[in-house]
Amino acid sequence: MLKNKLALALAIGFPLAFSATAQTAPYATAPVADQVKDLGVVTITSGQPTSLPTHIPATIEGVTREQIEATINATDSEDALKYLPSLLVRKRYVGDYNHAVLSSRASGTGNSARSAVYADGILLSNYLGNGATYAPRWGMVTPEEIERVDVMYGPFSAAYPGNSVGAVVDYVTRMPTQFEGHAKASAFTQNFSLYNTSQTFSGGQASASLGSKSGDWSWFVNMNHTDSNGQPLVMATKLLTATGGAGTTPVTGAVLTPNNFNIPNYILGTNTQYRTVQDHAKVKVAYDISSTLRASYTLGYWANTADGNPQSYLRDAAGNLVYLGAVKINGQNFSADGAFNASRESLAHTLHGLSLKSNTKGVWDWELAASMVDYGTDLARATTLSSAASTTASPVSTSLSGGPGSITNQNGTGWTTLAAKGIWRPEGVKGAHTVDFGFQQDNYTLRILKSSIAGNWLTDAPGTTMSDVGGKTQLQS
Repeated sequence: MLKNKLALALAIGFPLAFSATAQTAPYATAPVADQVKDLGVVTITSGQPTSLPTHIPATIEGVTREQIEATINATDSEDALKYLPSLLVRKRYVGDYNHAVLSSRASGTGNSARSAVYADGILLSNYLGNGATYAPRWGMVTPEEIERVDVMYGPFSAAYPGNSVGAVVDYVTRMPTQFEGHAKASAFTQNFSLYNTSQTFSGGQASASLGSKSGDWSWFVNMNHTDSNGQPLVMATKLLTATGGAGTTPVTGAVLTPNNFNIPNYILGTNTQYRTVQDHAKVKVAYDISSTLRASYTLGYWANTADGNPQSYLRDAAGNLVYLGAVKINGQNFSADGAFNASRESLAHTLHGLSLKSNTKGVWDWELAASMVDYGTDLARATTLSSAASTTASPVSTSLSGGPGSITNQNGTGWTTLAAKGIWRPEGVKGAHTVDFGFQQDNYTLRILKSSIAGNWLTDAPGTTMSDVGGKTQLQS
């Protein structure tokens, strides 16, 4: 039986082999001239136009413009990272500008300085502090200008500061090859129901862009407007044991529930419900000095106004909202003072980027890049509702029209970067390594002046200085 199977296999296999040899034999003896084909001009576009070092023992993942358009409903640049592995952007609502920090498997949301975010070599990460409030300047990049996003996962790279322990995110924005124009409008909405809050929060976004290329010059202009109402982010609470006050105003609406330490407390309402309006404009110009050398300049402007408001659950016998003063809840006396707060922020930041970069793909390539992010305007007004500071003796407040508060001024804060990079690829050397080298200097300026406002926190000028924090630091690598 075994011999019969072997004979059958040989009978089937060898005729096929001989047939193939017989068919290919004429081509082996054909004249060389007959094998030459004229294909004309062949254009090859790289599938990974990233500035990240590629020949290193680190994991790099990326997403292209086409993938973003097909699979991600992106309302901002951080949405492009949504489905990349081992990454999380702490974005709480559309347009979140002050807490949307990047975290990775190697660093949490409390370690914002353990990751690096760049756009065309311009540093977007905010290294003025380390925590949830030091989010990258995501607003300097809009979804429609992204060509691709690449992420290099930590730990560390000598091509970047020690902040690369978590991840390095590299946005590559595109330049047009012909005249093009784009316009987009979108709307979003969400239902939010928690405790005594049951509301619908919505917003919209509109953007437009134009670009073209003429000879060695190319340009791109992009504008974006976002108007977003986010859900409440913080609850106003009082511990069940925190009794006090005369309790002269009986109120209803408080929700008794354990807090995160399993201690009973009353939910009096919500805080920090942001209405955020953002405007973004960017101009990019590039000039091809030669087929392998390009100079480019980027100017970005980002403006943001945000109103943070509370919403009380407490109502008196007449149905009025109660935000402050001595109240009685289920027969117990409490003080609602200090439970509710409000804020008004006005920000206008400017970005500049200048680079000169070669792209020969030969033995040598190099790049010079400089950037600046400037907090031209950064003002935050805030107040805490208190009967001691109220303009009326009544605990009933139906508007947030004035009273004392504070103002925090960060005008002049920002950073600059300067980098010179090179790469050496020794062609023809068997087993040779690719060598990246360079020099980088980063300068940071921090200015935080907090002042009290005795009269109207919404409109009055700064009063007595409460704190004055500032400094400069420099990093060379």
